[in-house]
Amino acid sequence: MSVERRTLLALGAGLAADRALAQPSARSVPAPPAADASAWTAYEARLRARLHDAGGGAFDGDGGRLTLDLVNRARAAAGASPVAWHEELDETARAHAGDLVRRGYVEHISPEGFEPSHRFWLIGRTTIGSPSENIAYHRGSEGRATPQQLVQLWRDSPGHWRNVLRPLHTHAAFALVRTPGKAWLVGLFARPLATLPEPLAFRAVGPEISRALRSLSADLRASVSIPQGSRLGDVNGPPPVLQITAVRPAGLGAYDVIGGPIFLAAA
Repeated sequence: MSVERRTLLALGAGLAADRALAQPSARSVPAPPAADASAWTAYEARLRARLHDAGGGAFDGDGGRLTLDLVNRARAAAGASPVAWHEELDETARAHAGDLVRRGYVEHISPEGFEPSHRFWLIGRTTIGSPSENIAYHRGSEGRATPQQLVQLWRDSPGHWRNVLRPLHTHAAFALVRTPGKAWLVGLFARPLATLPEPLAFRAVGPEISRALRSLSADLRASVSIPQGSRLGDVNGPPPVLQITAVRPAGLGAYDVIGGPIFLAAA
């Protein structure tokens, strides 16, 4: 699945004042190269830390679950099948929402150049799949933004709403983080291709990598590569940052290469 690189930025009291929609733009910061293990390691640690502290805000778990209900009602009205809650999408959405709060920005691509798929492949240790992401943000002093109001912002944006209703999506998760007068909602949607029988460690050794590859059916043509969306960079020997990948038929002789967990090749 393609990664949605749109940002929804809603400003103003009570979601009723000024609103602005950031249009898709070219990546301003490239993803760190696979050779730069320190950059990938630091970002993975940053995301893990945000799962514990919400970036200084507070996770609204009920709000995230209500968002799933609202999305599935909209999908049903549009004739699309419901999406099921996915724990690894949930962790990834919460990690990014916390990072947005901590660093005070509203973007899909992190300041270091990491995009939604990179986050999912760093946090999700069992899923082969690529997510697409919606973000809604509210700032204002007139009451707390409700999930209904935040979802309405997506409804008002054709690109975001297409993402919500996309029939191919089978799973989703939504993370809502609140601070006084502010709210960040991150939604992730995906159609997982496969699930590894055991989590692949971030620092993985040869036998763990081999077991992960052997666990996937032969028709998926599982392999190891550098992370998608990254370049190799200057290395001596094998690249230190790698990724499990698989192939999915896309019709008419076309195929999609679908990413899985990103890992460091331990000695």
